[in-house]
Amino acid sequence: MTRKKARAKPKSVLPAGWIVLGILFAVTLAAYSNSFNVPLVFDDLLTIQKNATLRFGEFSWNVLGSRYMLFLLFTLNYLWAGQEVWSYHVVNFLLHLLNGVLVFVLAEHVFRLLDTDQLRCRTYAALASAFFLLHPIQTESVTYISSRSELLSAFFYLAGLLVFVLWPQRRIGFVCSLAVGVIYFFGIGSKETAVTLPASILLYDFLFVSKAQFRPLLSRWRFYITFVAGAAVAVYFLLTRILRGTVGPGLTGHLTIWQYFLTELRVLIIYVRLVFFPIGLNLDHDVRPSNSPLEPAVVASVLFLCALLAVAWVLRRRMPVFAFSILWFFVTLSPTSSVVVIADTIFEHRLYLPMIGVCLSFPFFLELVYRKLRERFTIPGTAFAYSCILLSLCIAGTVMRNYIWSDEVRLWEDVVSKSPQKARPYNALAWAHYKRSQYDRAADVLQQGSDRSPDKRAQFSDTLGNMYLQLGQYEKAVDLFRKALQEFTGESQAIVYNNLGVSYLYMWNDLQAHRAQLRPDEFAAKTEEVLKPATEAFSKALEIEPDMYSALDSYVNALCYRGKADELEKTAFERLKQKEDFENLYIVGKVAFNNAVAATDRGKTEEATRDFVKADQYFERAEKLKADEKIVFFNHGYALVSLKQDDRAREKYLQAIRIDPIFMLAHHNLALIYMRQNDFAKAAEAFTEVLRLDPKHLSSNLNLGYIYKIQGKKTLARTHLATVLEASPGNQQAAAMLQELDSVAR
Repeated sequence: MTRKKARAKPKSVLPAGWIVLGILFAVTLAAYSNSFNVPLVFDDLLTIQKNATLRFGEFSWNVLGSRYMLFLLFTLNYLWAGQEVWSYHVVNFLLHLLNGVLVFVLAEHVFRLLDTDQLRCRTYAALASAFFLLHPIQTESVTYISSRSELLSAFFYLAGLLVFVLWPQRRIGFVCSLAVGVIYFFGIGSKETAVTLPASILLYDFLFVSKAQFRPLLSRWRFYITFVAGAAVAVYFLLTRILRGTVGPGLTGHLTIWQYFLTELRVLIIYVRLVFFPIGLNLDHDVRPSNSPLEPAVVASVLFLCALLAVAWVLRRRMPVFAFSILWFFVTLSPTSSVVVIADTIFEHRLYLPMIGVCLSFPFFLELVYRKLRERFTIPGTAFAYSCILLSLCIAGTVMRNYIWSDEVRLWEDVVSKSPQKARPYNALAWAHYKRSQYDRAADVLQQGSDRSPDKRAQFSDTLGNMYLQLGQYEKAVDLFRKALQEFTGESQAIVYNNLGVSYLYMWNDLQAHRAQLRPDEFAAKTEEVLKPATEAFSKALEIEPDMYSALDSYVNALCYRGKADELEKTAFERLKQKEDFENLYIVGKVAFNNAVAATDRGKTEEATRDFVKADQYFERAEKLKADEKIVFFNHGYALVSLKQDDRAREKYLQAIRIDPIFMLAHHNLALIYMRQNDFAKAAEAFTEVLRLDPKHLSSNLNLGYIYKIQGKKTLARTHLATVLEASPGNQQAAAMLQELDSVAR
C-alpha cells in the first residue's frame, strides 16, 4: 500500500465492526482453548505462590515502585480466585484479545491514511490483528502467567499511541502530551520496556503524518518538548532508582556492556527468524555470549541488521507500512536488546510488543509475495485465501505450543532437549518431578545435566543432593556435598555446609529408626559418628553466614541429640547477661523446646509442659527482636499447640507463612488447627496449599479425603484417598474411608 491515493471506487459493503471482533474472538479462543489449565511454572513461583504481598492482600499503591500496575492486577486476580490457574489465564487471554482489538483499530486507521478502499482497509486490518493474536510466538506472553507484564504494558503502549493517532492533527500540543503522558505513566508501571513509547509516536508521526519529512514534525514541538522531557526523566528514574541493581554490568557473574551488546546483535537475528519461522520455540534459549566484534556470527548479524535498516529507510515514502514495521521492531526491542545489561539475554515474550508493528505488514507482505509468484507461475486462489491458510497454521502452531505448556514436566523436557548445555532447565525439570514425588527421575535428570555440562556440575549439587536424601541415598548426598565444598565460596559455600549437615541429620533419623537392631554402645558410637560432623558442618555454615538461622536451628538440634543441651544453654544464658540478642534467645527457646519434645516422648507430661512454657517465653522475646525469621514462628506455633493454645499457635503459623508463603509444614500444621476447630473450609484451603507443592503428601491427602467425605463431595474424597493408597497401600484409615464411601454408593 503506497501513498498514492487510489481512484474512487464504488462503495463496498463493510463488515460491521462487531462481526470482525466476533471473528477475532472466535479464532483467538480456538488457539488458546487448551491453555486455561496450564500450571504455575518458572517465575510464577515468585510472582504468585511466594508473593506475600499478593497472598495476604498487602498491596500498597506505590507508584514509584517497579511494575505496580502489574501487581495491582495480580492482587485483584488473587482476591477473585486465589491460586486457581484458570482465572489468571482468563485475564491474560482477555488482555491479549483487547490488545488485538487495539491493533485492529490502529491498523485500520493507518491503512485509511494510504488507501480509499474502506473494505480493503478493514479486511487488511483484521488480517493484521489476527496475525498478532494467533502467531505462536505470542504463547509465552499469553500462556505464561508471569508474562502478563507484556500484555498489560502493551495495552497502555497501544492506548497511548492511539491517543496521539486519533487526536485532531492541528490540535496536537500540550494537552495531547499530558493525556499520552498519563497513559505512559501506567505503561511504565506495568513493565519498564514501555519507556520507548515516545520514540514509537515519533516514528508514526514521521512516516504517516509528516510523510517522511522532518520539517512538519517541528509544528508539533509543544507536544514533543513536554512529552520527551518527561520520558527522559522517566528513563533516568528507572535506571537510577527502580531498576538499580537489577540491570547493568554489575550483575553477579554476568556480561559486560560490550559483551551484552555483541550478543544481542545475534539475538536480534533469532527474533527475526522466530517472527517468520516460529519453529523451535523455547522457554529458556541458550545463547552463548559474544566477546569480539570480529566473530563471524556477529559480523553477519551486523550486515543483516544494517541491510534491514537500509531497506526501511528506502521504503519510508514508497511503502511506509514496511518501514514502520522494521523500525518499530528495533525501537521496541531496544530496552532489552541494546546496551542495558539484563540477566537473561533472550526471552520470546520480549517479542510481544515488537509484533504489534510487524503484524501491520503481514497482509501487504502476503499480497506482495502472491503478486510476484503470479507473475511467474499460475497459482490458484487469492492473497486473502493464502493469508487465511497461514493464519490457520498459526492457530495449529499455537495449540501445539500450548499443549507443551500444559504439563510442567513436558514443558521442561522440551526445554532440556533444546538447551541441553544449560543448567537451569535441568534443575526446573527435576523440581517438576520432585513435586510428583518422582525422586528417582529427578535425580536421573540432574545427573544427566551434570554429565553433559561438567563445568556446571556445582550448579546441580544442591538439588541433586536433596534428591539423594529423598531417595534414602544419604552417603551419596554426603559425598556430593563434600565435593561441592571445593567449588563454592562465600554464601554459596555456607549453603553447601548447611546441606551437608542436613544430610547427616537424615542419617541420624535413619539410625534412630534402626535403634532396636543395635547394642546401646554401638548405637552411641554411631550417633557420635553421624552427629559430630553434622554439628561441625552447621558451625561452619554459621561462621560464613551468621544470619543463616535454618543452620542455627539444626545446629541446636544436633547438639541436643548429642546430649550437649545443658552446655549450649549455659553459654547462651551467659551471653544474654551481656546483651539480649535474637540468636541466644532462640537457642534457649529451642533447647527448651527440644527438652519438651523429649519429655513428651518419655511420658513426662508435667516436665514437657514446663519446658514448652519456657520455650514460649523465649520465642516471644526473640520475635520482638527479629520479626522476619520463619523458623522461630514455626517452632513457637508447635510449642503453643502442645500447650493447647490453638488460637495463638494459628497466628504464629500465619506469620511464618507471611514470611514464606510456600512454607509447606506451616500450612499443614495450620490446617490441623483449623480441623480441630471444625473450620473445614479453611482446613481444606491449607491442605490444598500443601498439595500444590507436594501433590502426594500423605497426611494432607488423607485429611482432605476425610473433609470431602463429611461434606458429601464423594468424587473429590475418592481422588485424595486413592492418592494415599497409591503411595501407601497399607494405609488402613484411607482404605476404611474409601470402603465406607463405596458402601454408601451401593
